[in-house]
Order: sequence, then C-alpha cells, then structure tokens
Amino acid sequence: MRVLAFFNALDIAAELHELGGVVQLEERVFPDGEVLVRVPEAGREVILVARLYPSVNDNVMRLILVLDALSDMGVQRVVLVAPYLPYARQDRRFRPGEPISSKALLRMISGYPVSALVTFDLHKPYIADYAPRVVVKNVYPASEFAKRISGADAVISPDLGSAGRAEALARELGVPYTHFEKHRDRVTGAITLSPRAELDLRGRRVAIVDDILATGGTLVDACRAARFLGAAEVYAVVTHCQLLGDARERVRGCVDRLVCSDTIPNEFAEVRVGPVVRRVLAEIAG
Repeated sequence: MRVLAFFNALDIAAELHELGGVVQLEERVFPDGEVLVRVPEAGREVILVARLYPSVNDNVMRLILVLDALSDMGVQRVVLVAPYLPYARQDRRFRPGEPISSKALLRMISGYPVSALVTFDLHKPYIADYAPRVVVKNVYPASEFAKRISGADAVISPDLGSAGRAEALARELGVPYTHFEKHRDRVTGAITLSPRAELDLRGRRVAIVDDILATGGTLVDACRAARFLGAAEVYAVVTHCQLLGDARERVRGCVDRLVCSDTIPNEFAEVRVGPVVRRVLAEIAG
C-alpha cells in the first residue's frame, strides 16, 4: 500500500516506509485562504497519514479534499491514520440546537472509500459508532506510557470518564487505581472536583491520567487534590498535549513530571506513536 502523508505527519509516515514508500502530498494556499491539494501518485489501496491539529478547520478541509481526490482517482481502499481526532469532545448533544460535531466529522469521512481509521485515545470510545462502515482502531498506548513511569504505585483519573484509561495504565503497572468526581457547568465551563478517598494516596507516587491537556485546569485541580490526600509525588500522563495559553507553567507548577505522546508534537512527548501505528496496521492487514 502506498503511504500518503500530510506535510506535518512525515515523521509518522517514515515509520511506515516499508509498507510501500512515502509520498508527500502537494499543497498550495491561495491569497484568499483557500487551499489546493494534489496527490502525486496512488495505487488501489493507500494509507493516508494526517495530523489534523493544530489548525483544525484548515486541516479537516485538506483531509476532505484529499479523500475526494483519491475517490476520483479510483482508489478503492483508504486506511486513514489521524493520531488526534478533532471535535471528539463534542461527542453528544449537551444542549438543544447543538450538533454532535464528532458525528458530523465521521460522517464526512465515511462518505469516501475509508475502510479503516487508526486514531489514539478518543475522548469517548462510543464515538467510533458514528462511523459504522469504518473499522475504527482506537488505540490507548498504555504499555508505552507504563514504561516511562514505572515508578508510579497508584493511578488516578480526574473523572469517571477517564477511569478506563486509569484502569488500563494501572493494569500495565500492576498498581491500584481510582478516580475523582468532576462536575462541569455546561454554560460557564466551570469545574468542581470532589476527591474520592477509597484509595489511600498517602506517601504514594501517583500518576494522573487523562486524554487531553488543553488549558491544564482539570489536571492541576486533580494534582492539588492528590497532594491534599497525601501523594508524595504526582506524575501527569496525557495522550494529547495541546498546552494552550499558560498551561505549561500551570502544570509544571504542580506535577513532578509530565509525560505525553506525540499525537500532537510537544516537548514532553516521550511516547512516539509511529511504531504503535505500524503494529496496528499489521494487525489490520493480517
């Protein structure tokens, strides 16, 4: 299979070179902001590697244009590799009149010959159900994270929604886990955190796990709660590190160590997703 790559995903595509060679997509941006993309070459089956963050809206438009070009070229099977899937946090209708943005994005993708989507740590696993004709491989690299924080002896998630991540990481580490209770005001966005005390954190090296680090508010609140409950050290393990605004400084001021993946390139990315993608693609092919 030919490997096609967005310009910002060449590092991941390079890990897949042996699957059929890497072709970088061509792109032109017009003075009015519109983009033109071109696929220099493709076969009947391709692997399309695309980082969709940052510049989410521009990159989603690029993706749709590339998929449309591939369809017109007669490509019969596309395996899309999108390490971070944007709009995933809008996974349901929180208030009347809102779209389910993750569903809208997956519906667009499903309209093209995309047979499989490889992505990492969807905000909610059930998002995959919005693309029933696409095999969605939602990967959480628990074993890779565990190698980086082998000294942790407890895992905790900021809320019940991330408890599955905490459980997966705790299983790899062989340690107990728990979660905090988080309450978000859907209008103001304000968050309150209620610590749960069924796991004694006193003297423990605690890993706080979450899918996305944006402004850092939730993570810092969880870190402070863990320290209040007696944690000796606090590590943060996050899949998608957006690090918006002063998030770096806020998180650094609380946690002892921040470990991220490179689904979004950042200076804390200790886990490379390229080798993981290679293994997942081998499973799909097998």
